[in-house]
Amino acid sequence: MTAWKPHSFSGLSATCILLLVLSAESSAVARGGFPHDEPWSSGRIDRLPPEIRNAVLRMCRVRPTAAQYFATYVDNSRIVKLHFEDFNCEEPRMHREVDRCLREEFVRSDSHYRLTRTYYDRYGD
Repeated sequence: MTAWKPHSFSGLSATCILLLVLSAESSAVARGGFPHDEPWSSGRIDRLPPEIRNAVLRMCRVRPTAAQYFATYVDNSRIVKLHFEDFNCEEPRMHREVDRCLREEFVRSDSHYRLTRTYYDRYGD
């Protein structure tokens, strides 16, 4: 007959510590532990390709902000569409009409973007 040997608690302790850490992290995430994406941010404009960013910055006297869907990228970023209902430069709304808003489309040619289309469309389309 074999004698009973007490088990080592080091493996059990490590498991408990791991579970406590994971539990604490999930609580932090539930309380907003991830960075918060602001509804309006100038960072979205900063991330535009240089030609597009410069064109947008020239539209305002103050630093503009943009909502999440101001710029949409199509065809592996070959086409960039700007939706000006998601754009704010704290100036008169020259880029908005009663029920329509300015749209601009830029197309990448070689390594640069150029404006290819400017038009007004209904909000949210």
